[in-house]
Amino acid sequence: MNFRQLQTFVEIVRLGSFAAAANKLNATQSTISARIQELEQDLGVALFDRSQRKATVTAKGRELLGYAERALALQEEIRQQIAPSEGLSGLVRVGVAELVAMTWLPKLVSTLRERYPKIMLELDIALTSPLRSRLVSGDLDIALIPGPAFDVGLTARPVGAVQFRWMAGRDFVAPDRPLVAADFSTIRILSLGENSIHFETVSAWLAESGSTQRPDLCNSMTVLAMLTATGVGVSLLPPTCYETEIAAGELKVLESSPVPAAMPFSVVCKGRRTTALQDAVADIAIEVSSFGRDGR
Repeated sequence: MNFRQLQTFVEIVRLGSFAAAANKLNATQSTISARIQELEQDLGVALFDRSQRKATVTAKGRELLGYAERALALQEEIRQQIAPSEGLSGLVRVGVAELVAMTWLPKLVSTLRERYPKIMLELDIALTSPLRSRLVSGDLDIALIPGPAFDVGLTARPVGAVQFRWMAGRDFVAPDRPLVAADFSTIRILSLGENSIHFETVSAWLAESGSTQRPDLCNSMTVLAMLTATGVGVSLLPPTCYETEIAAGELKVLESSPVPAAMPFSVVCKGRRTTALQDAVADIAIEVSSFGRDGR
């Protein structure tokens, strides 16, 4: 029995199939099968029931899972505490919300490369819900995403918050008072896709106004800002990212009551115990994030 066999066993259980584990571990399915067969021979028990089309974990396999997870966690703890940190190596799959990609992601990547040159990154830029799902399924190791709360089993560390404000193009005529929810019933609204925290916030405003309109959707904040600037509609955007456009008059901030709450962002991992690779990325993310505590 060795750690590679235990890791293979744990990944099969977590991901639900030999094929998924082979893909994650960058191995052939025959190699994965061989590792499990060797582990079963060593222990003298069947870990998976192969009588059906999909291999399912046996009672002894479920019993082994806890021991295997603790053994792998101890292996990682030894490596983290004893090995020099600059020697960390491996692939980290990072899910990134677009707003992070637009702001401090380059600083994160360059700092990580400088301190840990052997760590490789695989970046996945997407909306919040898909990134969260990929994290839960094990397709991502870590995610930099917005949201006030996360699923059970996810560990989150705050990296700051971002203030969003309603914005419009230069020709938009606003009333001589702050906009309230009822005003939005007659205004065309632009939003990120339904799988985003942005959409949830916009929808809450529309619901409060009594409007039944469906926002026009776009999966890119950059494009959303362009559409807003050309007068297609109004949208929630972060002023700190569009200071140049605001100064030039291409975008205008609309006063509203109440002012939308700042959106918290976090670096999120699956499980209570994190690996040294995850910790390295998370620590640097917290260090280089340009998001303020109060959203400024």
